[in-house]
Amino acid sequence: MSSIARTALAAILTASPALAQEDVFYVSGAGDDYRISANANGYLLTCRYPKARFVEAGANSRVVRGIETFYFGKACDAAHEVFGNGRWGWANGGFGAEFGGLTLMFPRQELPDGPGLTCRW
Repeated sequence: MSSIARTALAAILTASPALAQEDVFYVSGAGDDYRISANANGYLLTCRYPKARFVEAGANSRVVRGIETFYFGKACDAAHEVFGNGRWGWANGGFGAEFGGLTLMFPRQELPDGPGLTCRW
């Protein structure tokens, strides 16, 4: 393939709707895929595939299944349906959140521009 053909192919792939921001996903340190979106309040990370989480509650323990969403707020707050409230931040090595019983990390990945970029670890 000539250098002109390679340049043309690269330009087509770069402009392709298949590579739009909506199709970018992040992989957690546990190997789960998440889509990310930003709004005025922060980021939403939504798992691309259903998850099962065990909720320890003694005799009332249960399993919660479904598509999960983590909320990363612009005030460095984090929230999740099962894990409750926590804190999130980013550093040169990636970003993540800490909840009482869970640490969710996205190593070697960067957040898109948006709210909350002051949440440094």
